[in-house]
Amino acid sequence: MRTLVITDLHLNAKVDGLLDAQVDAVLKIYSKESPDEVIIMGDVFMHRRPTPSALLGFRKIIEGMDKLSDVVVLRGNHDSETKADDGVTALSLYHKPGVRIVTHTYTDEAKKRVYIPHYEHEETIISALEMVPKGFTVFGHFGYAGCLNSVGDADFGISLSHFTSDTFLGHIHGFCEGRGGLQKPHSKVVCLGTPYTTNYGEAFKDNFYAILDDGVEFKQPTSGPRHLIYPALEVEAALDIINDPNYFTFLRVMVEADHHPIPYDKLKVAYLDIKYSPVFNEEELSSFSPSKDLFSINEGIIKEYVESANSVLSTESLMEGYSLLKDED
Repeated sequence: MRTLVITDLHLNAKVDGLLDAQVDAVLKIYSKESPDEVIIMGDVFMHRRPTPSALLGFRKIIEGMDKLSDVVVLRGNHDSETKADDGVTALSLYHKPGVRIVTHTYTDEAKKRVYIPHYEHEETIISALEMVPKGFTVFGHFGYAGCLNSVGDADFGISLSHFTSDTFLGHIHGFCEGRGGLQKPHSKVVCLGTPYTTNYGEAFKDNFYAILDDGVEFKQPTSGPRHLIYPALEVEAALDIINDPNYFTFLRVMVEADHHPIPYDKLKVAYLDIKYSPVFNEEELSSFSPSKDLFSINEGIIKEYVESANSVLSTESLMEGYSLLKDED
């Protein structure tokens, strides 16, 4: 049986065109892989109370899959109406023959699988992991200690020692295969990550889905939403990458103090965001301390402050800026 495993779709209609790009990306993956079944491991929606547009978007995805494939959908934290761990979710609207919505832990004895949706209380997850029968595969929506940082002491309280079976996890947007390792033989934990980026903080990260057949294969999508960040100086040279028509691109251009022109007329992206880099870095922070208590700021004080600054900007430029502000008063 060929199984497509995908997670953290975060369907969102916050900007024009994004939801369509997300839906198209998922259906292209499905069409390319032609799986017998699909497992979606949670966070289908971006918001706990999804908009009608997002609900309709997921209906389109389900209708594009369930005629030829069985579909299993886990409840993620973003899919839960509240943090009550009561299983209430808009995903229940999609339950029908051939489509199973997992709102609470479910064991499929025939396929030797355990599905564990998101729980705010990690004790519930740990208890479910401890009950996994030998030789069963786990699909879940949660993390473990170490999957968000190298130390493993500030992200999740679930230790890798609680995992005794091969496990595929949603919830963690970064891909990690066997990270941290397990002491038990033939066992591993995989954080699958997202099929496409969901914000600028994920720019340039690797995105994956998985195919389970005779073995496990991790694949990277070649279309869909993505977030890119480039300094203004590098935009011109990266136009071929930036303008790739296969992607719905959010581009953020970082403008430095020594400004370089942005080739707006050559950009073919869905959304453009301009962000100015800080003028001062940590080394340029001033240690200026006035020699006496100040009750008013005058040009002499400003000049003394400017002359003591470590800025790469010239004193004349800084004084000119002060004069403009002064004139505004």
